[in-house]
Amino acid sequence: MLTCDPEFLAGWVQAELEALGEPEALSARAKQLAADAGDALDEDEARSEAASVLADRRGFLHQLRTASDELGALEVREARGGTERLERNEPRLFAGPPACTAWLRAAPGAARRLSLLVERLLADPSLRVAELEGPLGGTPGCSTR
Repeated sequence: MLTCDPEFLAGWVQAELEALGEPEALSARAKQLAADAGDALDEDEARSEAASVLADRRGFLHQLRTASDELGALEVREARGGTERLERNEPRLFAGPPACTAWLRAAPGAARRLSLLVERLLADPSLRVAELEGPLGGTPGCSTR
């Protein structure tokens, strides 16, 4: 099971579409959904819904699922700063959090980077956190150096 924070999903889908040379695809789809819904969707909701639809249709979500198949339930959130990470959550007997949480930059190639994080985490069963330094460097919680 994969869940994505709507803000991460919208930013990531926009970045992937821009990399494909389709920078207007997300906003066009959001406008169409908003028009179809009338007053039922505000601009942010329409953008989130459009990102979800496009991520599914373009195979972006499939790429994330494939990269994280071996983990079980995964929640993806947007990374703040230059470090991306994948963290094992504490196991709970009853309805608890997902098995892992990933913090990824909303940038093209997120599925590839997630795959690297999964490899690192699974290579050492005692490891709780796997990290990748981004192009900015830095530490979690610190966006400038």
